[in-house]
Amino acid sequence: MTSEVDTYDVEPREVLGKKVKKLRRDGVLPANLYGRGLESVALQMPLEAARQMLYTHGTNTLINVQVAGEKEPRSVIVRDIKRHPVHGNVLHVDFYQVDLTRTLKAFVPVTLVDAAPAVTAHGGILLQGLDDVQLEALPADMPDHLEISIVSLLEIDDQITVAALVVPAGVTILSDPGQMVARVTRPRLVEEVAGDLAEGEEVLVEGVEAPAEDAESADGESQ
Repeated sequence: MTSEVDTYDVEPREVLGKKVKKLRRDGVLPANLYGRGLESVALQMPLEAARQMLYTHGTNTLINVQVAGEKEPRSVIVRDIKRHPVHGNVLHVDFYQVDLTRTLKAFVPVTLVDAAPAVTAHGGILLQGLDDVQLEALPADMPDHLEISIVSLLEIDDQITVAALVVPAGVTILSDPGQMVARVTRPRLVEEVAGDLAEGEEVLVEGVEAPAEDAESADGESQ
């Protein structure tokens, strides 16, 4: 993370309910801001600026929003992003105003990097057991993702667990340290391994796309 915090301009929003469709057509993204002990505030910002913000920072990264008419910017994180279930366009963003002196909890993506020798040398199949972990940190210390090298996966059945993740100073991992992050298995054992995992645990297999989730109707509009 950089020491400087980016600031984005937003405006109070008067258009609510299904009328926000017109805002989107005009290139404006509806948003809401809320926080501990705060009333929710309806906001809006240019769609292109919002796309750049999300591309650069994603969720759970500390940023500032300068609300038009207010003297000081607010320290926030993007807590939730609503997207169209078919084409994936951003429909709505929720900002959470943080207290810089209080820790917060967030699920942060885990990215596997490098190559696993057990895959390249032995023809194994790489399984990713989870794609994010729960962390606790001060807002300014929360990483936007964690990277873990899989070069230690030398043989079939080698695995990496949450306990092997390295986090910056001031960050605590809340996820079960015994959870499997990555494992190399024989191709014929993929279904068996998936069946052994706890109910509801997602398995990502290298080279195989996960089935798309059932999309909800896009008729419901965030206010």
